[in-house]
Amino acid sequence: MNFIEHLLQNKKDNYKAIVFFIILFLFYVIINLPFIVYMKNNAAELAGHSPFYGVPFMLNMFNFDPSMYYGLGNASIIHPFINFLSGPLAYLASHLFGNLFFLVIQSVINALSVVMIYYYLRKSGSDNRVAVLIATFFGISSYSIFTAMIPDSYPYVQFIIIFSVLYLQYSRMQAENNVLPNAILALCNFAATSTNIVPFTGALFFNIIDRHDKKTLKKFVSILLIFCILVAVFSLLQFALFGTQSWTSNWIKNLHNYGFNYSARFSFREHWKVVYMLVISPVLTPDITLIDPGLVAFVTDLSRPYPFYVDIIGFALILLAGLGFIKGIKSRETWTLAVYIFFAFYLHIIKGFGLATFKYDLYLYSGHFLFAFFLLSGRYITQINRNIFKKAVMWVLMFFVLTTFVNNVIKHTQALSNIETSYSNMDKLAVK
Repeated sequence: MNFIEHLLQNKKDNYKAIVFFIILFLFYVIINLPFIVYMKNNAAELAGHSPFYGVPFMLNMFNFDPSMYYGLGNASIIHPFINFLSGPLAYLASHLFGNLFFLVIQSVINALSVVMIYYYLRKSGSDNRVAVLIATFFGISSYSIFTAMIPDSYPYVQFIIIFSVLYLQYSRMQAENNVLPNAILALCNFAATSTNIVPFTGALFFNIIDRHDKKTLKKFVSILLIFCILVAVFSLLQFALFGTQSWTSNWIKNLHNYGFNYSARFSFREHWKVVYMLVISPVLTPDITLIDPGLVAFVTDLSRPYPFYVDIIGFALILLAGLGFIKGIKSRETWTLAVYIFFAFYLHIIKGFGLATFKYDLYLYSGHFLFAFFLLSGRYITQINRNIFKKAVMWVLMFFVLTTFVNNVIKHTQALSNIETSYSNMDKLAVK
């Protein structure tokens, strides 16, 4: 049974997945369309303040960069082969409605990511209620909403990661670990964001290695060798096609600009709200504020206290994921998911990547691991044996989903209102 046959073997699940996709696609487009209209109607005003090199997307939110507009020149050591994607998309956007084009494309991408979360949980043994609720929770998260609009690489990266995890699940269930497909997935993870090769390699390791079977180690090494060959081939192809616009050009300078300059030592006194930025705010949209008129940077308003329900829902999700890890600590599946969270902790807390620009937000990085919190939570709820307790958890989860939806719709609307007011005030000050 190939991967597609494995994924689509349950017709009822397929029908639900189609409904999921349609509803979420329309939701992302409708809720984000006012931002697109605002930018179109106020292009001249916004262009005078935009820090983004004249591209049509001019709102600087959560430190996202509309890098998909940068086209063929978008390759760096952080995003080695992203220009293979951003080049064609930037060209199409320039001929097909600009920001609206990216909104449609990325709404499709994010809706498909939610569908994959649903399929993963169903294949993992979750009943429809659990799979639907967890997938919905993930689908209405703040991160899913905003990244459907902002033309940065993160929705594409998240899609690749979730697809990779879904394929690893298929390999695990079929007891097959084919070399070439896994090497191609490794290439895709590296291509979009180079650091993602680390958690993918870890997930692949836990998925394949059997200490009682030496052949699994040989297969693991073979996958990594083929991956290295593919990187070399695509690097040569990139250089042949784009010349100096390849990731190998000025890679040391790029590493300094995009790596070291973003890193700082973690200080609990200064950075204790990092858990909100990386995990909780990407689920429940926070209040935003303008902190840097020069860059017109709208970020999480750290001066305002978080509502009590945000604390409850956010930390409950973290707790559920933690319980899911503990309950399944002996399984390959658990470690395949948990490695993404552990690597994020190492990268952003221990190594401090992103902390040098802490005030500009760490919200954007959660696309690399946020999904794992939802899947581990779903796995824990699935494994609850006591029916009464499970029903209680499901009712609480339904309340969380409803509250998150209301919060995110309201805060999304308020975010645009805040942006409009801030630009208006800047123009009034400029006149004075």
